[in-house]
Amino acid sequence: MADNETNEAVMISPSVPSPTNEETTSLEKTEQFLLHQISVIEKRIKEIELAQSTASSPVPPNIQAKLYALRKIQLDIVEREVKFHLKAHEMEVQYQAEFAECHDKIARIVNGLDVPELTESNPAPNDAADQPTGVPEFWLTVLKSSFLEHMIQERDEPVLKQLQDIRVMLVSEPVPGFELLFSFAPNEYFANEVLSKKYFLRCAPNPDAPAKFNGFEIYSCEGCTIDWKDGHNLVEAPGSSFFDFFNPESMTNADYDADFNEAIMECDFQYGYHIKETIIPRAVFLFLKENINLGDENHFTCCCDRCVYIDSLEDLGAHPALDGDDDGDDEPASQDPCSTPNGEEAESESV
Repeated sequence: MADNETNEAVMISPSVPSPTNEETTSLEKTEQFLLHQISVIEKRIKEIELAQSTASSPVPPNIQAKLYALRKIQLDIVEREVKFHLKAHEMEVQYQAEFAECHDKIARIVNGLDVPELTESNPAPNDAADQPTGVPEFWLTVLKSSFLEHMIQERDEPVLKQLQDIRVMLVSEPVPGFELLFSFAPNEYFANEVLSKKYFLRCAPNPDAPAKFNGFEIYSCEGCTIDWKDGHNLVEAPGSSFFDFFNPESMTNADYDADFNEAIMECDFQYGYHIKETIIPRAVFLFLKENINLGDENHFTCCCDRCVYIDSLEDLGAHPALDGDDDGDDEPASQDPCSTPNGEEAESESV
């Protein structure tokens, strides 16, 4: 069994690029990546062997009855957790107006509608001529200070400088979920004043794997149509763009296998949840580069090669399914699920 697992994992592991003098650094990074994959495979083999040895140990009938009763109680706990999470979401929806009041104040200052009085501890000139309108490039700086920085390409920055606000709207009906709203000043790129993206949640354990239940799960999302102006469509240019985020349907591809497409959507769910839970409520701290717990700086981006933003992972080698060689010999590599910034389970599994 272990040999089969190893052989299968080796067949789907990324190919190592041929070393050249110019690619020494890239080769070292690829080798480190492969060593990590080998470690993961070995760990999985040990887990399988342990599970097999445990399953083969006979359990006395009186212990079996106790374990059955314990598991029934455990499932009861899960059912009560479902009720708790649903109730907590309802309360969050009801309370969002309290947070909106604070976000309104931030938006007015950032966009120059309010000019706060300077205090004696900060006696800088308060003359209007000495101050720019609002806080220039506030939201661009916030996004680039988060682990979503790799999504932003240089050509995206001019329009992201026109980003005036990011909000989240929580909903309970017809299904639980949230909507991200990106408000822009008039610009030469698109006619939309607001770009939006909806995420749909469910709160129910998988009957086949109730132990994995951990609250709300994002199961689907819906983007919006961007009304691009002639000659300024950023998503039609080669490579990725931050604005691909608003068209999740374009991220998957029928040419990829189901696991690959599922992993792409898991990455997207992580981004949406990170915007909701960190970027919006901690925007000022991010702008000021204060100590926000984003995790290991080396894991600000997805660590697998199945990310929708493949361009950010060139140092690990091109993904077989996305490079220009269509010889049919390579299959998309099966990697570990994307790491979250804080080392927790993927947000697509727990919201």
